[in-house]
Amino acid sequence: MPYRVAIPDDREALEHILNHLGTPMLVDARKRMFRLVYDAPETTLSPREREAMRFPMTAMMGCPICNSMRMWRDWPGFSDAPIEEEFYQQAEARNIAWPGFSAREALALEFVDRFANAVDGLNGDDAFWDRMHASFSDTEIGDIVNLAGIWLGVGHGLKALGIGSVCQLSVSEDVYAKLRNAELGIA
Repeated sequence: MPYRVAIPDDREALEHILNHLGTPMLVDARKRMFRLVYDAPETTLSPREREAMRFPMTAMMGCPICNSMRMWRDWPGFSDAPIEEEFYQQAEARNIAWPGFSAREALALEFVDRFANAVDGLNGDDAFWDRMHASFSDTEIGDIVNLAGIWLGVGHGLKALGIGSVCQLSVSEDVYAKLRNAELGIA
């Protein structure tokens, strides 16, 4: 399948779509949003909890660039500790029973799976929300919902435009740097 927008010859498609496609004000807002999402300076959600949510959504979209990203490795400051590859495999499989997940990581993974694939059943599931409230504060639940919404929405948008069907690997450090938009403040 082709890209559904023109990609300049001198740009990688994902970087062009994320950093240049659209009106300047909305593109700037998207870039700043991603800085906030991945830097997450105020959230109390751990890097592993955020990766347990991000990665299955990324895998669902099928973008080889996003699927190859390991935020602990590819986003400076995301995490002080590496995250083992088995973690990513189990998150992609949405295996909430994997003993390598903490209770909070498994619950965050369960939320994004249901958010993306069975949202109609979420609100009425009192037992699920009892578990969420036993593990997360309301502020953290808000962060989980915001992160899941951003990843799902942007992921669907990228997929609609052809990202995932024609992306090229491997990604250079230059492209990663452009995707990080490190020159932007996060305030």
